[in-house]
Amino acid sequence: MSMNKMFKKVLAVVAAGAMTMGMAMPTFAAEGATTAKVTEAYVSKTYNREVGKAEKFSFTATQVKKGTGIITADAEVTIPDISFTADEAKPTKQRVKVSFPEYTQAGQYEYTVTESQTADPAVADGEYEKMIMSKAEYTMDVYVTENTEGQYVIENIIVKKMKDDKGKDAQGKKVADIGDTDTNGFNFTNTYVQEAGTGTNPTTPDPDYTNFGSLNVSKTISVPKGVQADTAKQFDFTATFKFPAGTDAATLGGVKGNGATITIGQDGTYSFKLKTTESMKFTGVPVGTEIAVTESGTANYKGSAAVVINGAAQDTITASKYDEAITVSNKTLGKAKNTVDVTNTYNYVPTTGIIMNTLPYVLMIALCGVALIAFVGFKRRRLQK
Repeated sequence: MSMNKMFKKVLAVVAAGAMTMGMAMPTFAAEGATTAKVTEAYVSKTYNREVGKAEKFSFTATQVKKGTGIITADAEVTIPDISFTADEAKPTKQRVKVSFPEYTQAGQYEYTVTESQTADPAVADGEYEKMIMSKAEYTMDVYVTENTEGQYVIENIIVKKMKDDKGKDAQGKKVADIGDTDTNGFNFTNTYVQEAGTGTNPTTPDPDYTNFGSLNVSKTISVPKGVQADTAKQFDFTATFKFPAGTDAATLGGVKGNGATITIGQDGTYSFKLKTTESMKFTGVPVGTEIAVTESGTANYKGSAAVVINGAAQDTITASKYDEAITVSNKTLGKAKNTVDVTNTYNYVPTTGIIMNTLPYVLMIALCGVALIAFVGFKRRRLQK
């Protein structure tokens, strides 16, 4: 074999070896990499509510005393309470630092972290309000080592989520962030819910609630004087509900329409019909629900809607023409009265088939026609002479 061929073979072997090493090196690096150690832990609380409601929440870290390889000597962990004031609204998140004891042995300590199922002050779940407590459960493993100075220190903390806020299996997924950050995932979520329209004291609803519920949609038609209204005519409506964080249609026992439980579609809509002087009273709708109410366009009718939200009158919505749909949208239900009163003006069509609104134009055309006929007759007479 010539020296040239041998040199080429050696180069090929070296190149193949280099490629193999290049592919293997990332694997070695990944296998040899160490996860950053965490020596502090913070617990966070997300509090959903649409009305001011001061509450204090507490937590418990229960030491696990049974299991392979864990230390069973008493080592109590404490977690401070988290409080929210009444002037805070909308979802709010706070966090507190977990307090660990002076450990006396090296090894693995395990704790089950849960939230107390009673807030302070306690909220008794009633017909018009409730507090949805978190049923989340976490396992917190604390690894303790002895340093060169003979002190026992925390080397690492690993938190795994065993149950979610509804108490369902969370499959023990590791929580990526348990630090003092806004993305902290060692979190419990609670939701305070009050029914819209019940007023300042949901245990004793305001008098308006009896008449208007959470939201009341009424229907009236206006006809010209001397014209008999068609009281049997039905008008088509669609109500759309977008419930606030932590709630849904079933939160307060199910949304009802005129006392009967209704089925709201996945898109949040519910369709219904109303005759003149009829109304649809919705109950069981949480404060903070965003609503839209649409009346479909109806031939010979022009609609308008007077709106009251949380006790305050809103701008009246009026269709620009007859036969046009009207929509009241982007309204958020409050604690006080919430109503949408729709009035439709009838475009009267007399037995002649002429719509009263167009009668002047018809008369103008008729007059023009008469004038044209008269002009033609006049011209003929002059030609005949």
